Amino acid sequence: MLLVSVFTILFFVMTDRGVFESEPVGVEELRREKEEGNKQWLPNQVAWLKINGTHIDYPVVQGNNNTFYLSHDYYDNESASGAVFLDFRNNADFSDDISIIYGHRMNGDLMFSDVAKFRDSTFLTAHTEGELETKNGKYSLRVIEYRTVNSEDELYRKLVLDDFDEPAIVLSTCDRNNHNVRDLLLLAFDNRGKLW
Repeated sequence: MLLVSVFTILFFVMTDRGVFESEPVGVEELRREKEEGNKQWLPNQVAWLKINGTHIDYPVVQGNNNTFYLSHDYYDNESASGAVFLDFRNNADFSDDISIIYGHRMNGDLMFSDVAKFRDSTFLTAHTEGELETKNGKYSLRVIEYRTVNSEDELYRKLVLDDFDEPAIVLSTCDRNNHNVRDLLLLAFDNRGKLW
């Protein structure tokens, strides 16, 4: 137990001191290839996620568990910044009612740090559109709401939101002020559910 506590404290101290201040390895090159129309899918990539007007613009990979890509980059090399990844229990085609995508809350507006900006209702109403590109096609996304939950929330155990019965993508990241809290951003698909 002491080892876990020491690791948790060290993790948050390192985060505050700037360990997480650079993009995951290869992301800039992958973005450039995507913009030039020369996009290659990575072996474990299931999608590309973009929220317009934010820094959220990343490939999404999926592993065999929810820990590997916390500390490994898009090329499966060890990396403190990890990678943006889909919950291993979700279908890779995003056909589940709730699909969870995880990303670190990096410094410098990187990875999922912009999720916390959606606390501000003005920011939320100004940034409502996004896109999810899968191997099967592109989906328009609409930001529905921002919320916080406990890290032990039923969402993480059962992939459900009790008070939300429409298909959605949930972006999940840590809250730096409380390691037991997760910041969430709920996104609706086009042509899926009544909220569109």
